[in-house]
Amino acid sequence: MASIVVEFSAREPERLARWWADVLGWHVDTHAGIAVRPSGAGVPLRFVASARAKSRKNGVHLDLRSESHDDQNKIVERLFNAGARFADIDQSSEVPWVVMADIEGNELCVLEPRTVYAETGPVAAVVIDTPDPRSDARALATATGMELTGDRCEFASLRPPSGEGPYVEFLENESGPEGMLRVLAE
Repeated sequence: MASIVVEFSAREPERLARWWADVLGWHVDTHAGIAVRPSGAGVPLRFVASARAKSRKNGVHLDLRSESHDDQNKIVERLFNAGARFADIDQSSEVPWVVMADIEGNELCVLEPRTVYAETGPVAAVVIDTPDPRSDARALATATGMELTGDRCEFASLRPPSGEGPYVEFLENESGPEGMLRVLAE
């Protein structure tokens, strides 16, 4: 069965890879391109060069896990001090998570503590916008052997069979997974 990789198109792939490695506590691997690999539970991040600048909201983003509200605040502060900025993607001011953007403008969320993400590692979920969450989740489950854990019209989620590592979550959005990040089954 295949596993997933999150691929970032970046103007400065090595710089962006080092940034993500630093904020996640993972390591950069340059043996076959530029990748950031988890030291425990997680999903590899690959970085490829792109001359195109980010111009709109990504259809794929990472949700980062926190263990407490204090931990969430510390993660936000650490990201901000590393160069991340707060981002507005038309989220409500009432949401319990914090939306930020990395040093190349790629959105990410720092989630409030949620017990469902206890075994994920620092990345709680890889979130994919799609017009058809159920169909896309089932297709990726077939390709990877991941388990379908949520299946509604507007939301579907997958989990690695081991129970460790991030969820892959599909949210209904007509624009689909376009932008500077994509999820690959390899």
